[in-house]
Amino acid sequence: MSLCFSRNTAKINSPINFSAIVDPTEAIHRFLTYEETNEFLYTLALLFSGKVSVEKIGETALGRDINVININYNAKKKVILVANLHAREWAAMSSALYIISELVYNGDQYPELSQFRWMIIPMANPDGYEYTRIYDRYWSKNRSPQPNSRTFGVDLNGNFGYKWDENKYRVDPSSRTYNGPSAFSERESSAIGTLLNQHADNTILYVDLHTFGNHIFYPWGYTTDKAPDSGKSRAVAIVGADIIREKYQEYYTVGTPAHLFQRTYGSSLDYCHSVGINVCLWFEQTNVGFQIKENDIERFGQEAWAAITAMAVRANQIVDVFYPE
Repeated sequence: MSLCFSRNTAKINSPINFSAIVDPTEAIHRFLTYEETNEFLYTLALLFSGKVSVEKIGETALGRDINVININYNAKKKVILVANLHAREWAAMSSALYIISELVYNGDQYPELSQFRWMIIPMANPDGYEYTRIYDRYWSKNRSPQPNSRTFGVDLNGNFGYKWDENKYRVDPSSRTYNGPSAFSERESSAIGTLLNQHADNTILYVDLHTFGNHIFYPWGYTTDKAPDSGKSRAVAIVGADIIREKYQEYYTVGTPAHLFQRTYGSSLDYCHSVGINVCLWFEQTNVGFQIKENDIERFGQEAWAAITAMAVRANQIVDVFYPE
């Protein structure tokens, strides 16, 4: 699939100086900076104001904006996609930008997707991401100074407010998996948690996009016990894995984190399920590691596009229907 770009004109008040990205296809051919990513989002809102808006939902400890782009913002049913909770997972961010580009520029080709309001946070951890660009490519946490410690950062995917305190093993603040001094102690997880709560009733699908591992997880993460009504999430995850296998000959396993990986506490996946969202998934994309070449950005973007759009359609079909495992 190749993106074909066209333009229309509109006006929007934006804090961004539209200068760095002349060609919007840059967003799917190289890894953008934090500033360029925001510029790209606001450019889309400028050019497609009839269906695209950008909303600041929070601010990091270092003062960077946490932005969500809304596509088809008048639609009632919602799909929420979050990427880059872990700073080093650049391919998650670039795949989210690919999906944004395809929905905006070629959305008319997909009428089945236009019935959804797509709410996408391509860079959920901007402080951490910029740190990986400049200092440490394998940094994972955010960059908030930790109280009573000389360390920085919290694992954002362990800081959500469901079963956060179930982990009985103390995690040192210097550890990559440090889950914070309290649930929702971090501005990023708090902003996303608030978003999930606000839109839970009308959200048909939530996807937390990560790399790497070729897995699609459904709840629970914190226990091996079966989550209530998790059959819907499992059925949708299988659709995503099947289409990737069919189109790209890549094999994804489907299951819970507790069964396929390890018990995870305070994840966005479990929090999503706890607030009653229809289908909640944690998508671990690629099997090639945390670093991919820029000429592979489009390839992995296409893979994420195929899976997530198919899962959105399937999730919509089974709203309020339980499929037993």
